[in-house]
Amino acid sequence: MSATANKSGSAPADEETRQAREAADALSGAGGRVQLRIERKTVAVPKRAVPLIAQLLEKMGAGESVEVRTVHDTLSTTEAAEILNVSRPYVVKLLEDGLIPFVATEGNHRRVNRADLLEFQRRKDAERRRPAGELAAEGQRLNREYKLER
Repeated sequence: MSATANKSGSAPADEETRQAREAADALSGAGGRVQLRIERKTVAVPKRAVPLIAQLLEKMGAGESVEVRTVHDTLSTTEAAEILNVSRPYVVKLLEDGLIPFVATEGNHRRVNRADLLEFQRRKDAERRRPAGELAAEGQRLNREYKLER
């Protein structure tokens, strides 16, 4: 679902963008109960939905495209690859190497628990940041020891 397309499929009008920004600002400051009025009917908005709606409206207000999808606890290898931004065969290799736990289903299908995938991603990100931090620390240490002479 694209939230930046209006009924005709074209880019949102300036008025729609302004309304989205205004609604996002109002929701971001909402600490209490939020209600939605649809013509003559008013309904309560679940508390957990408010930040999601605010984020959606912020993106729309910035003229960005927004896609809304459901989040499942288990993922296909294709979905896991999309989250990691890698190829599906690479994800299959990670699974076969035991780096990410998975459950085999019918035939050759594999399902990955979202929490396991995100934990793998967190560990990999930390591993990638470690050398950069070490290099930065070494650079600072070396700069303190040497004085530039003019």
